[in-house]
Amino acid sequence: MFSTDRARPLQNLFLSESWKSRFKALSDAIGFNLRIYSEDGNPIFSTEDHFPMCRSLLSAPDFRSKCDTYCHNSMMEAFSKCHPIIYKCYAKIMSFAFPVEYMGEKVVILGQGSFSTYEDFREFIKHLSFSKVKDFSVTGPLKFTTVEDARNACSIVDSSITQLLKTTHETITLKKKVDSLKEVLGMGMWGVASKEQPETLYKYMIANLFTLLDIKYIVIFSLDKERGIYKSLYSLKNNDREAETFSFSEHDIIVQELLKGKPFVSSMEPYMAVRVDFLKDTNAFYFFPILVNQRLEAILGIFDNHLEKSDITIINGFCTQTAISIENQRLHRELYRKIDRFAIVSDITKTITHILNHETLLQTILDKSAELLKAEQGSLMLLDHETEALLLKAKRGVNNSLTEKLRIQKGEGIAGKVAELGEPFLVENVEKDPRIKQKNRLRYKTRSFVSVPITIQDRVIGVLNLSDKTTGDIFNKEDLELIQSFATQAAIVMERNVFYTQTEELRKLVITDSLTGLLNRRYLSDRLEEELLRSQRYGRLLSLLMVDIDGFKGYNDTFGHPIGDKVLKAIAESILRCVRSVDIASRYGGDEFVIILPETGKTLAVSIAERLRSDVAEIKSLHGGVALTISIGIASYPEDGKISELLLENVDKALYLAKNRGGNRMEVFS
Repeated sequence: MFSTDRARPLQNLFLSESWKSRFKALSDAIGFNLRIYSEDGNPIFSTEDHFPMCRSLLSAPDFRSKCDTYCHNSMMEAFSKCHPIIYKCYAKIMSFAFPVEYMGEKVVILGQGSFSTYEDFREFIKHLSFSKVKDFSVTGPLKFTTVEDARNACSIVDSSITQLLKTTHETITLKKKVDSLKEVLGMGMWGVASKEQPETLYKYMIANLFTLLDIKYIVIFSLDKERGIYKSLYSLKNNDREAETFSFSEHDIIVQELLKGKPFVSSMEPYMAVRVDFLKDTNAFYFFPILVNQRLEAILGIFDNHLEKSDITIINGFCTQTAISIENQRLHRELYRKIDRFAIVSDITKTITHILNHETLLQTILDKSAELLKAEQGSLMLLDHETEALLLKAKRGVNNSLTEKLRIQKGEGIAGKVAELGEPFLVENVEKDPRIKQKNRLRYKTRSFVSVPITIQDRVIGVLNLSDKTTGDIFNKEDLELIQSFATQAAIVMERNVFYTQTEELRKLVITDSLTGLLNRRYLSDRLEEELLRSQRYGRLLSLLMVDIDGFKGYNDTFGHPIGDKVLKAIAESILRCVRSVDIASRYGGDEFVIILPETGKTLAVSIAERLRSDVAEIKSLHGGVALTISIGIASYPEDGKISELLLENVDKALYLAKNRGGNRMEVFS
């Protein structure tokens, strides 16, 4: 454990509510539970207690001991190697771990996804059986996490936290600067929280110096970037001299000397003796630099004063203070801009994370991208890796006739080049850009656009194109950085969405009968247990129908299995027409079908069975002119059985009775 006197800046930071929210947002975006541990292996914070399937197992002491040891060793390995590691934990969950260091303190961040393969899931089930855990919680469909998913998620979390810590450190550094300046000059108008423009700070500076040092004539020269000159902006005087206006070129020797780092330039310099181009009859003059990030933002001029060494020190202090204040304000604006951009991207990512429909997801990603950059037109294209072609998947503000068959080969056109190089194109003017050199098309209002690759690791999976800012302005580097940040997050969500779709399709294959499309016998057994438990808990009725095709074996033997399969499909279609949306229909085996009727007593069950029998009788013969008929057995909970085995046994007896009495009828168990 940590001692009470040991500084824990990183732990305190990560336990703040704002950082907890950021971790949870990251966890939702990448689909990994995030856990933070100290260098000693003690838990600090977790977005979720444990991986859902592990919660029950962790109640078993033997399993928990091995699990903790396994993850602790992985943490220590991440600390020792000083870089991320990808591994499977003791429960075979795909995980990652990477160290974070800040202000001398180290922690490790663990990410927990899901099983990478079905074999890993089976190994987990073995742990489950050995642990003798009775209650096992399942909160959703089984999902799988590949090594690539884990590596990519690790990269996203690592880069996000690194950037956030960097931003936090910048803020702390700025605060330290301000605190140190308070002691020398006091807050005044130079406070870091001040929203004053540089021009106002210049006025404040010369007014204070004018009074403090009894200066006769003081001038501030500000840079006119368009003309490349430093011109007189403000001045104060206490003599009869008329205020004169003059300027310096950026190439003037005064400017060059100040840029070299000289604290000031005075009339005593040999090269200034011959200067007669600005103030006439000047006894003495001094020029002091106001340098912001090594750029000469302004020049302070003092005339007709012979300054003492202490005066020069004070003036340099004021100039430095003003420069720092200007720099701080700019850094703060940039800092808040970055935070706002991160918040915007984070909020937009949250809106797309839970979209399951693939087409809706792609269109939403494009729409949110356009809103982010205020673009009127755009398109999202995905790369077909078999044909090496980009295919249009979503569009905005583009004529349908122009995009119906849009297909771009990798390396062709602007989007094709972006896909081939894996690098973005930021274009201010399409007609002048040396990479393109083509006439702007009539459907575009402006000549500026941005095109960025959508990538997972180094693999390009698509291209996002945006054009025509609603303001008519050109796209800039800030726009490019913003859309690249969102594209990175969107790529992760897209990959997860494809995996989810594939998982759902696989799940349907597992629980349905391939011939009829009805649920299969195994899934029926699970659903029957669930419905019986629900009926027992809430005191509701439940009925079962067991359906058998009359004379199906002879029909199958006479006309062959292909025709027999058509009969089975026809009966399945009839069942779906006749049952309600809440009913559960399945193929039980061969030519038998079982239907669960939730919240249904015998009277209503008989009505549904009769509707089904009549519907089947109306089916036109599929072959040979032989009419189709069915026999139906009916049994109900609780009077005919309170457990699934007894209920199925009794409904089968009812069916047997219907068959023995000639078929094409139904019988209720009694």
